[in-house]
Amino acid sequence: MTEVNLLRRLAFYPWDMCAPPVHGHPLFRIPLPGCLRACLSALLLLTALGSVASEPCKPFEGGRVDARLLEVMRRAATEGRLYRVDPAASKVGFCVRHFPQKEFRGEFTNIVGGLVLPSNIDQYGQALLLIHTSSMEASNESLAPLVKSHEFMDIKRYPEILFTGRAFEWLGPLQGYIYGDLTLRGITQAVVFSVGLEILEEGLSSLPERIRLQGNGQVNRYQFNMRSHRIMISSTVELCLDVELVPWGP
Repeated sequence: MTEVNLLRRLAFYPWDMCAPPVHGHPLFRIPLPGCLRACLSALLLLTALGSVASEPCKPFEGGRVDARLLEVMRRAATEGRLYRVDPAASKVGFCVRHFPQKEFRGEFTNIVGGLVLPSNIDQYGQALLLIHTSSMEASNESLAPLVKSHEFMDIKRYPEILFTGRAFEWLGPLQGYIYGDLTLRGITQAVVFSVGLEILEEGLSSLPERIRLQGNGQVNRYQFNMRSHRIMISSTVELCLDVELVPWGP
């Protein structure tokens, strides 16, 4: 597809449920081959896509997302440029340290989202990812009720987490940062994900058949009004993405 071997795994990309946090520093833009850049630029467009294949964008209706963006996504579906998250191969995780020197890990598998490969390689757009908190699995079941309670995630009142991206900046081929906003407990705060892209399967055309996106970032739980147990539980929460995407079809 390009001079770069897209099927090679990103050996230089560290993946761990509690990878080191992203630190801000100057980034350098690196010229990329046209077709490869088209694939990479698509990560800016992690788009709304319903769990029912015949109704793209359905979960993001009702004021969650600007209707104009949903229209753009639906138009992309008719043009064959829309990809959807494969829930069987995707997860979003988080981990937080607690006394005494232990770690709580949670993982969500009910995820709605996708991406659009833009028709213009210089096109930039918005990123969307919706996570249903009821699907959380925990590394410590005894602490899971506390994490789900009103003191922390409050999943009864806030059953969803929304990530909306604003920009993507490349560190190099297949790696970069996504800058965006995370809405949790009805509160929206900025977050940065360090991400890596892998093309798992090439298609017959210039578009891939399967894409994998991995990333990590961090937030301060106090910013989302989760202030309980300050002595026992760290304020820093690590966030991890591991999603696979396939072409959408009705």
